[in-house]
Amino acid sequence: MKDTYLNLGLEEKIEYLKTLHGYDLANLYTSLSESEQQEMFNQLSNEDRAELLTYIIPSEASEILESLEITEATDIIELMEPDDVVDIVEESDSDKVETWILGLDDEDREDIQALIDYDADEAGSIMTSNIILLKPEQDVKQAMKILVKEAPDVESIQTLFVIDKNGIFLGVVPLKKLIKAKSPMRIEELYEASVSVFDSDDVDDVTNAIQEEGIYQMPVVSEDHRLLGMITLDDALDVYEEEAIEDVQKLAGLSESYGSSLFKSALSRLPWLLLLLVLDLPIASIMNQFEGLLSVYTVIIIFQPLILSMSGNIGTQTLSTSLVLLNIEDDKNYLFHAKEEFKSSIMIGSIMGLVGIVFTMTVISINVSLNQNSLLFGIAVGISMFFSSIFSNLIATFLPKFLEKLGADPANASGPLLTTIIDIFSILIYYGITILLLEVFL
Repeated sequence: MKDTYLNLGLEEKIEYLKTLHGYDLANLYTSLSESEQQEMFNQLSNEDRAELLTYIIPSEASEILESLEITEATDIIELMEPDDVVDIVEESDSDKVETWILGLDDEDREDIQALIDYDADEAGSIMTSNIILLKPEQDVKQAMKILVKEAPDVESIQTLFVIDKNGIFLGVVPLKKLIKAKSPMRIEELYEASVSVFDSDDVDDVTNAIQEEGIYQMPVVSEDHRLLGMITLDDALDVYEEEAIEDVQKLAGLSESYGSSLFKSALSRLPWLLLLLVLDLPIASIMNQFEGLLSVYTVIIIFQPLILSMSGNIGTQTLSTSLVLLNIEDDKNYLFHAKEEFKSSIMIGSIMGLVGIVFTMTVISINVSLNQNSLLFGIAVGISMFFSSIFSNLIATFLPKFLEKLGADPANASGPLLTTIIDIFSILIYYGITILLLEVFL
């Protein structure tokens, strides 16, 4: 796409850009150099500029709007959906935002200001108020006229919303149903009941409801059931994507948002790294306590990474499954999941323990410098692997649930935190079992 665009003449570029969807415009724009981006933006109509800003990262869209004259920026904003504007506004300078909003007409200003007032995790923050409203007493012919007139200004016409004279939400009329209806017939004969969400509901709960109900437009109502707007499927998908990115970052022990500056990214990682550093101190302390033992039996150190690596991998795998099931299962089903994971850990631990025994004995036997009892240390490694696998599985299963009960995000049971905890206890298990065997048999 980039090569095709750059090889065109000026007039050809303008015509080519007119054929692109907003998503394609965004992909092309982000692939260009800074000077090429400026040239492309200048060639777009305000309608296409609004489409472009809708599909690129809000922080980048904010930079573009802030570089424009106030009137030019407000002209573009007026062509965008209010919820998309709010995403950009949240990344913009507050003085600029105030100037933009003052430059809008009263209706657009009220719509955008209403969305800005919502918290980022509330359903109202991602809804759009640009919807087609019908009254139950209207005839289908009148409804079709309203549809044709307002269709260019709304985000979707798949669903039309029915309210009474007080703005109370009554139901929806699917577009297909309206088109097939013949006059004389009133809307009250056509509309059907629909689920709705409150504007104060959590956005994650709303996106789950959209998925469960299998609908494309979710009505959003106030506490007194007045219709405020709708949340579309694409907005729900955006939330899913943001949540997925956030969870992955948490699993990696990160907290910065995607696209953060280098300084902000580095600074946001420091608290986690410092915490993990503190948690690693017990490992060093444990090693120091057994300095005399390790000087005599250096073979213990050789097989320590084997146990830590295995238990860490098991814990990470179990954590991934636990986080997924935590979002879709109730406590009873999650307990069943925990039982199944425990059984699985016993089976895995048994197999890995046997492999550990054979591997350890083989390494000691073929290495003449390791003049140690291969059977004894093989058993020590095997038993340690068995119990470490069970322990790491239990921690990875119940740590997310424990955090949820505390009101914390279960995704905070991140990979680095989990593996650090597992490392501490795995070393204790390994050294404890090894010392016990040494005292009994040597």
